[in-house]
Amino acid sequence: MASTSLPGLRAHRLLLIALCALAGLTVGALAALINPLALIGLVVAMPLGLWLIGSVPRALFALVVVIGILPRFALPARLGFTPTFLDLSLVGLVIAWALHQLGVRRDLPLRRTPISVPVLLLALIALATFIVGLPNGALTPLVLRRFAELVLSLLMSLLIVAVLPDLPSHERLVRWMLLIGALSAVIGIVLYVIPDDLAIRVLSALRPFGYPTGPGVLRFIRDDPALMQRATGLWIDPNAFGGYLLVAGALGLPQLLSPRPVMRRWLVGLCLMLIGSALVLTVSRGAMLGFALVVGLMGVLRYRRLLILMVIVLTLALVLPQTRELVQHFAEGFQGRDLATQMRFGEYKDALRLIERYPVLGVGFVGTPDVDLYIGVSSMYLLIAQQMGLLGVAMFAIVIVTLFAGAVRAWPAIARDSRAVAVFLGAHGAVLGALFSGIFDHYFFNIDFHNSVMLFWMMIALAVSSQLLKKGEAASERSDPFRHAIPHLAG
Repeated sequence: MASTSLPGLRAHRLLLIALCALAGLTVGALAALINPLALIGLVVAMPLGLWLIGSVPRALFALVVVIGILPRFALPARLGFTPTFLDLSLVGLVIAWALHQLGVRRDLPLRRTPISVPVLLLALIALATFIVGLPNGALTPLVLRRFAELVLSLLMSLLIVAVLPDLPSHERLVRWMLLIGALSAVIGIVLYVIPDDLAIRVLSALRPFGYPTGPGVLRFIRDDPALMQRATGLWIDPNAFGGYLLVAGALGLPQLLSPRPVMRRWLVGLCLMLIGSALVLTVSRGAMLGFALVVGLMGVLRYRRLLILMVIVLTLALVLPQTRELVQHFAEGFQGRDLATQMRFGEYKDALRLIERYPVLGVGFVGTPDVDLYIGVSSMYLLIAQQMGLLGVAMFAIVIVTLFAGAVRAWPAIARDSRAVAVFLGAHGAVLGALFSGIFDHYFFNIDFHNSVMLFWMMIALAVSSQLLKKGEAASERSDPFRHAIPHLAG
């Protein structure tokens, strides 16, 4: 018996040795072909990725983290192209949802919503204008990838509606946005207050992940180091960072006064204080005005104490010497005297000339057919008109009007539940604040700012999902295994 098993044992040993040799040769070849550090990162990231896609909530949490903390990070190795962490997190969420639907529960189907058809039509118009505009410039892999990311963000809003089926899932997303928003704000504040040389070294160290290097990583008003510095966090652009903080703050603001906040009230207050402080340090006037609009509307609709808080903050801003330069910056903007505002006026004029020549479909996303025209303007709406024409602007407007018309219809039922109201107002307030800031900035619909675009459409998805709560569902106590994952943070 032993004599017959010995050859089998030897065969197993030889097979094991062969597999080890093959694994060693594979790892050695990969290490020789690509950066060994990237290979180590891949080995570490693979188990984490598999763990994340094993659960839809975990995959959605990864998306929130990447948008807030790793917004512009790209892989340090090329795979024919250079995918970003955001690209990978979106793919991960799609895979996690597909695996869930192929499993036993299958309780997260795609849902038809009032905005489903308009969003699909908007994506089709974007695709049509992209194709029509191809002769206007050179189609590079970067432009192609970024346009694909724009369309993916539009379509992902429909998937995110599916993975937010009930109030506990809404509250979970709000809680994550508050915590990650506060952490992102802390990073921005720290990079703002530390010495400039140290901040430059820290940010320049991110070069392998596609970040810029050198003194230019620090941003100042009008790019003049003699003027106020602007906080950027890890977002590179201070206005985009301000837009993110606007959304996170608007989403969490109702939780501060809700009878049943998503976390302990003191923690909500701490998160909002950090987010608000970082927002001020960005010196993003569009984002700050958008946040002020949201505070005022929420105060009028539901939470009167927010109006008192708004008056106190505004009074302090006007009288404190520390905010004198910021107030002056706002005043110059309102009067149209500062260089940034005058440059915006020039961009608006040039954008209107382009729209006048190509009113229906715009010029696409690649380039312009005329040498005296260019794509780019500090206004989301004019940028959409440049690239997708008035047809694209009209379809975008239909999406937004449909969204808020649904909010008006849903409000009487939602208003009876304080928990649902807090999420409902936060989500719609975040969208409204982003829309207002879009008058002065472009990043919420700009292919160069995939993180901001995805954030905007995620908030639209949350707003739509909050409208779809059935009567009585808002007050239900459906199980939420993640609500008490950190018991001392849950309220």
